[in-house]
Amino acid sequence: MLDVRDLRKEYRGAIAVDGVSFAVPAGGSLAVVGESGSGKTTCARIVTGLEKATSGTVTLHGSVQMVFQDPYQSLDRRQTVRGCLAEVLAHHGRDRSRLGELLDLVGLDRRLGDALPRQLSGGQRQRVAIARALAAEPQLLVLDEAVAALDVSIQAQILNLLVDARAATGVAYLFITHDLSVVRHVCTDVVVMSRGRVVESGPVERVLHEPEHGYTRRLVASVPRPGWVPRRAVNRD
Repeated sequence: MLDVRDLRKEYRGAIAVDGVSFAVPAGGSLAVVGESGSGKTTCARIVTGLEKATSGTVTLHGSVQMVFQDPYQSLDRRQTVRGCLAEVLAHHGRDRSRLGELLDLVGLDRRLGDALPRQLSGGQRQRVAIARALAAEPQLLVLDEAVAALDVSIQAQILNLLVDARAATGVAYLFITHDLSVVRHVCTDVVVMSRGRVVESGPVERVLHEPEHGYTRRLVASVPRPGWVPRRAVNRD
């Protein structure tokens, strides 16, 4: 459904993405993981058409929508939840009666339809952003650090929502994140990027439990384990 081949992106001579290839099948879920500056978000922006690749190909069968990290910045602050969703439904020729169904799908009380973004919590705003993206009935949803700005408890709720939404709609996910700990909840496969290149890829469980590349092993080692307690900082004064 999505096939990315030999993607390369340069900015004024600096290489941000260097020969990256990956694929997402229809209804599939792929995570692209890496630290800041690894090139993962640049790949996402190229897939969604927000940027152009220097070279390489992106083949997409179907439509794509994107969910950004900060929903408060991506939502119109003057528009109610109902108005936001109704606008997308109308633009794509969808039945306005689906509005309530979309709110139910993302776990939002229908009474919040008249709320403005400033009247919602961070988690509620992200639910609206996801509902807005799903209103267009895309074949691929690109989620760029979609839970990174949320508290851990809210992250879990949004991750569960994404699992349920994919099961209900059949939409495929390209999940961009720096956090390996959230990957297994949403995705079946993962690509690990470092300095613009893919250093490892494969099924999530294999990569998390038997990482082959040193960079991946460091990422896995940085994920807190159950029962982990932060060490008290040593006073060096």
